[in-house]
Amino acid sequence: MKHAVPEDLMRKLSAYGATVSETREINHATQYRIVKNSETATLNVYLTNKVSEGGKESGLKNLLREWRLSGKGGKKPGPNKTTAKPTHSAAPKPNATPRIGTDEAGKGEYFGPLVVAGVRVLSGETDNELRSLGVRDSKDIGLAEVRKLAAEISALVGEANIRTVGLPPREYETRRAAAKSNVNRLLGEMNAGIIDDLKAEVEVTVVDAFGVKAREYVEASLSGGVRVEARPRAEDDAAVAAASIVARARYLEEMDVLSEKVGFDLPRGSTHVIEAARRVYAERGEEGLRDVAKVHFSTTEKVVG
Repeated sequence: MKHAVPEDLMRKLSAYGATVSETREINHATQYRIVKNSETATLNVYLTNKVSEGGKESGLKNLLREWRLSGKGGKKPGPNKTTAKPTHSAAPKPNATPRIGTDEAGKGEYFGPLVVAGVRVLSGETDNELRSLGVRDSKDIGLAEVRKLAAEISALVGEANIRTVGLPPREYETRRAAAKSNVNRLLGEMNAGIIDDLKAEVEVTVVDAFGVKAREYVEASLSGGVRVEARPRAEDDAAVAAASIVARARYLEEMDVLSEKVGFDLPRGSTHVIEAARRVYAERGEEGLRDVAKVHFSTTEKVVG
């Protein structure tokens, strides 16, 4: 039995310029292959009306993910049931160690700032409360919930335990050049500044590794006094997960400001931004593009060339 793509999702796909190129039946579901130019993704629609997306990371896959995380792509709860929080990452584990967690947002996004956030957690009680809020990797959370959770995190831990540094595109390019065009070196500097501000009373800083030399770059700019642990997928720590959410919320806030400046919504990501970049370039020239974009990306050559 064929299970149709939900109508509101089809409208979004059509507006994005995507089409269904292939349909096949798989176990308990219908799988759709969706394409737009060089972007491809799969959408599985199950008997329960639940959906899941697959394929390489792209603007198309992001569209499917955001639609699903908005709550429209899951089985509706029956009586006495609640809707489970959509997530791909493991829930953070209990940890009573006084620590700082840091994470970034915007590194791979053509438009918008580079943001690093740090959250200080000084007790097991605060750790438990953060986990009760449902903190996790911000990439697994819908945009509206990211903003809501960021506000709840701020209220819970207090502003004194949060630091956020956001570099608008022009400042980002200046700082990147000063860091010998090494974005990871720049991230190390930004992380170190946050850690120096928050390191009182903590035993360790847990950094979501932004590269194989993440710890080395952080320690090179750090004044000392705290141990640094850098590892991939560190959002299994509630402090890092909270920082991930705070950083993403700040990135979205800055994107709203830039979108208002150019007069239309700037897309997130790096794979479906050329049309928007060309519009900015046509209306505001290269200097206008520098106001809103990380112009060292190869995307810029495709736009101004």
